[in-house]
Amino acid sequence: MKRVLRFATSAVLLVCASLGFGFYASAQQSSSASIVGRWRSMETSKGGIGTVYNFRLDGTVDFSVGAVVEMQWRVENNQLVVPPATVGGDEQKYTLQWFSDSKLGLKTEAGVTELTRVGERSHADNPILGEWIEHREVASHNLEAHWLFYPNSKLLFIMPFAIQSGSYTMSGSVLHLKVPSLKPESRFEVKDNLLILSEFKDSQKDRYARY
Repeated sequence: MKRVLRFATSAVLLVCASLGFGFYASAQQSSSASIVGRWRSMETSKGGIGTVYNFRLDGTVDFSVGAVVEMQWRVENNQLVVPPATVGGDEQKYTLQWFSDSKLGLKTEAGVTELTRVGERSHADNPILGEWIEHREVASHNLEAHWLFYPNSKLLFIMPFAIQSGSYTMSGSVLHLKVPSLKPESRFEVKDNLLILSEFKDSQKDRYARY
């Protein structure tokens, strides 16, 4: 986590390099299958700040620092209940307003937060399960927040602050990145559904889980 954040700059960095294709790209697609997907940091700051990656099969990647918060959730009397926002505070409660099967409102005294379902409903008995997207205005920027409700009462909230796009290649256990603010090379390993990144001269290992 510290390794990545050292090289993360302001939330307004622009997108960057692209990857060449051809025979080399075909070989790259084959070897990169294990890393393809969305990953979020397992270790975060006390304020819930972490990092996320999205590796694609075509050799492109998105990276961002952002909110990465894992918490418990439950529904009581048509209210979504999640832990307090501050230490020692009250639980946060949102009244559920179903506009449709794919549109959900979370109502508080401050207003209604609208969520849009990603994909099709997958659980007949519990409609809130699955991934939802919220569009949130933060410091004049329109950010996309992801709410992921799991059957084991776990809720994962992810909100990238400023996505940086680039490309990647792999050779053996070395990951080559062309992304603003990140070091161009690091060691990687995919083990037990975790992505582990480390620097060559550093024992620090950053762990990422799929989401």
